[in-house]
Amino acid sequence: MRCDHARERIGALLDGELSNGQRQSVAEHAESCPACARYRDELKELSAKIAGARERAPQGLARRIQARLAVEQQSEMAEIVAEPAPPVSFAARLAARTRSFTPVLRQIAAMLVVCVLSVSGTWWHLQTVDNQELINRDVLAAHVRSLIQDSTVQVVSNDQHNVKPWFAGRLEFTPVVKDLSAEGYTLVGGRLDYIDGKRVAVVVYKKRLHQINVFIWPSNDADAVKIETAEGYNIASWCRGGMAFRAISDLNAGELRELPALL
Repeated sequence: MRCDHARERIGALLDGELSNGQRQSVAEHAESCPACARYRDELKELSAKIAGARERAPQGLARRIQARLAVEQQSEMAEIVAEPAPPVSFAARLAARTRSFTPVLRQIAAMLVVCVLSVSGTWWHLQTVDNQELINRDVLAAHVRSLIQDSTVQVVSNDQHNVKPWFAGRLEFTPVVKDLSAEGYTLVGGRLDYIDGKRVAVVVYKKRLHQINVFIWPSNDADAVKIETAEGYNIASWCRGGMAFRAISDLNAGELRELPALL
């Protein structure tokens, strides 16, 4: 089974939604593939975080609602005992009853909305943070993989004019490729890679003996430059001009921070 097919089914596996044959096939693949096993474990962890993020109703809410309903009911019964009920239609009585309970229902609805918004906000935050961590892990793995191969590029650079056209027809977007040798960043070349389930461009630079892989893919976000560290490597992430960038290197963070301004 291919990894992309397995990852599409791992969520259903954890939810118990697969047939016996599919469940065994996906489970065996996840056990034999370290990347898919990590993806399965991360889904389990995310599920546990979501379960722990549920907001409990305010203490005493049920008691206050019951007490308010009891007061409303007593008031209605007192009015019935005090004077004979006028000959009104069932529709009129129902409308009056509904109007008398409207404040209570409005209070309940407001409390429910607050709880739903709180849970939704927590879920969105966890999902965003975890997705960024997964992307950084993919970037780190791709960077290390490139360092142990014979060549880190598929197209060697003469200048940006032979690297940029090489991506045409191989991607559905045009990546940013610049010759930054005057600024101390030598353009080595480019290649394709696979990040966050999609094909991306990688533009490779060198500063002294430090290799820098710049991963590029389309994004509508507009994020400022952020520097993170993972297993001894610095990762600069930013979004600009309809593109997302991840630059990773063992270059020190101060020098790596210069690159986003140049690109």
